[in-house]
Amino acid sequence: MNIWLIVSGEPLEMFGNRPHRVGMLSKVLSRQGHLVTWWSTTYDHQSKKYLYKKTALDVKKKCGVKMCFLHSKTKYIKNISYARIKNHLEVANDFNCTSNKCKVPDIIFCAYPTIDLAYEATKFAGRNNIPIVIDVRDLWPNIFLTPFPGFLQPLVNMLLTRYNNKAKYVFENCTSVTAVSEKYLNYGLNLGERPKSKNDRIFPLAFDRNILKNNLSLDLEVKYKKLGLDIEKIIIWFVGTFGKTYDLETIIKSAKKMSPQDGVQFVFTGDGEMSDYWTSLANKSPDILFTGWVDSNDLAYLSSVSNIGLMAYKKGAPQGLPNKIFEYLSAGSPILSSLKGETEFLLKDKGVGLSYEAGNVDDFVQKLKKYINNSDLMNSTSSRCVSLYEDNYSAQRVYGDLASYLEEMAEH
Repeated sequence: MNIWLIVSGEPLEMFGNRPHRVGMLSKVLSRQGHLVTWWSTTYDHQSKKYLYKKTALDVKKKCGVKMCFLHSKTKYIKNISYARIKNHLEVANDFNCTSNKCKVPDIIFCAYPTIDLAYEATKFAGRNNIPIVIDVRDLWPNIFLTPFPGFLQPLVNMLLTRYNNKAKYVFENCTSVTAVSEKYLNYGLNLGERPKSKNDRIFPLAFDRNILKNNLSLDLEVKYKKLGLDIEKIIIWFVGTFGKTYDLETIIKSAKKMSPQDGVQFVFTGDGEMSDYWTSLANKSPDILFTGWVDSNDLAYLSSVSNIGLMAYKKGAPQGLPNKIFEYLSAGSPILSSLKGETEFLLKDKGVGLSYEAGNVDDFVQKLKKYINNSDLMNSTSSRCVSLYEDNYSAQRVYGDLASYLEEMAEH
């Protein structure tokens, strides 16, 4: 089978990042003997830097997957900006031009968002009479309404007419819809005003725990000890983008309320537009460590020494079931989260973490102390985390099932 995987913004293993959804799926498909082409972008969303200076096709990965990098002349620094909108449109236009020169695949698996790229991929599939599966990762364009007060949202929605029309086209004309959760699947189906069929499926985000086992070294232990990491303490770890929907301010204020007798250290891994503010707020506290962006080896080490995983979001944040849940589960780290909805339900239903009120320092400290003052609770929760991961969210299980599903869809 000749399959195209289309997703922009996902970190790439070939540049030192740990593989995410398409990265792991591409390996499974390649190992099964399929010809896999992964369409990505020259501008890296995480580092906000160009990987290539122009469109780069036929770039080979170690696992045999062919990489195609679509180019945009416009770079962006802020995630919510006109420059990012222009970048996405230019990438989609490059796909439209470039894809028409390529051999037509048997099936396309395309992430949504971005809207523009999914729109062009759906049009391409229609022109060539091939199946296309749209994989819902985020709630675009509705996500753009959330920063605005209710009385302004109708006006903002009018400004999003182009995106709304493109989204409607994508979900009306795709062959089937997959998603990372039921909420996200229903969102896509509703945009396309289509009933759920037997081909519309949920494939949750997953994580490959073997990455953690294979990338540990004594050098990293020495490195992080020099940076100030104290593994004798209870390590409370946050990993993610330092963006405006996240809330490390509450965590930093909470850290300052803890006493030395609590024996905790907060480790924040990532970078972004809020980095300078949060670093300044922490004011070089010895119990708060910022690591910056790190590669997959460092992530493996930090995951191995962390005791509690943080999911710190602002009130009303649109995230549903983020990647980091499954990374924390695989490491056996109980989770402290401010997300409502699907995440809050999962933590409570499966007993793998606690939810606190976003922005509430006292509530966070209270929930944290339930763990640090009760080692039996921490250990039993950790065991449930590992069991839940192995039963439901291992990469081998989830992406093996997704690969089989794509094989079935290619025959339709």
